[in-house]
Amino acid sequence: MSTKSDLFNILNTTQEKYLSGQELATQLGLSRNAVWKAVKSLQDQGFEIESKSGVGYRLVKKNDILSSSYIKDECKVPCRVIVLNEVDSTNNYAKTLSDLSVPNIIIADTQTAGRGRLGRSFYSPQAKGLYMSIVFEPKFSLDKSMLVSSLAALSVCKAFEEVTGLGPKIKWVNDIYLNNRKVCGILTEAETNFETGSISRIIVGIGVNCFEQTFPEEIRERAGYIQNPHKEFTRNRLASAIIKQFFDTVNSSDKRMLLREYKSRSLILGKPILVYGTSYSALPENGGHGIRAKAVDIDDNGGLVIEYTDGIHAREMDTITSGEVTIRKDWL
Repeated sequence: MSTKSDLFNILNTTQEKYLSGQELATQLGLSRNAVWKAVKSLQDQGFEIESKSGVGYRLVKKNDILSSSYIKDECKVPCRVIVLNEVDSTNNYAKTLSDLSVPNIIIADTQTAGRGRLGRSFYSPQAKGLYMSIVFEPKFSLDKSMLVSSLAALSVCKAFEEVTGLGPKIKWVNDIYLNNRKVCGILTEAETNFETGSISRIIVGIGVNCFEQTFPEEIRERAGYIQNPHKEFTRNRLASAIIKQFFDTVNSSDKRMLLREYKSRSLILGKPILVYGTSYSALPENGGHGIRAKAVDIDDNGGLVIEYTDGIHAREMDTITSGEVTIRKDWL
């Protein structure tokens, strides 16, 4: 982490208590002048830090203001970070951007029409979550592009582990779960160049339920938020970690290792599941009836290898690349 990040974390965990420049310098292993410069930089980024001569510094209130400059500095990835107070959807906003000479990161404090997979909406209340999209021009092969959704899920898990100390799990293909509740959804979209047949733009939308909130009735039974983190965290820190992990992951050449890491965090492998189609009426929340199966493996392209356990296809193997799966309730 950077000096600013370390300083912010100390001030954020000692809210309303003044810490002298010397105390901070000792904790950070820096000079008092370096501490003063870091405080000034945080103040310039919008963090309300009060200083009193002869007393020290304090964060006026526990602070989770989204800061584009803080996130860009902390993630160590050449990118453009855009922070918005409100937007209909960060993925929609990403589609309007023309300059992708570097990746663009769009982060909003709230979304009025957040979108999820399979036509679902994503609940995005003010300042309760991290709502972000990463848009970039892929420099890798088409086969890796097909894995981006899976790699994004792996990246989010690694960022969670780093920033919160918790161990989330992935429900295929890219929902992130803690304590058997969904805390993060990922929507990946792509634009294709029809002349070359290549993918010209990838947009990865990531929505994380960070803090305590009351969910709408239709998702209350399955939605959750980050509870009892082992480390104090902020949305800025989580966003920075996700961005760094994402680009480290998609730029890795070790596909086998990435798939092993993805599978090691799977919520469903080896478990009985229900498999649903992609149409509106086929989804479980709309009365769809799933097909009983067992989750056996993840193939080299991120597809879910299943074994049907009921009906005329019982004991037959199949690989699915789209749709929805749930763990059977009679097994939980």
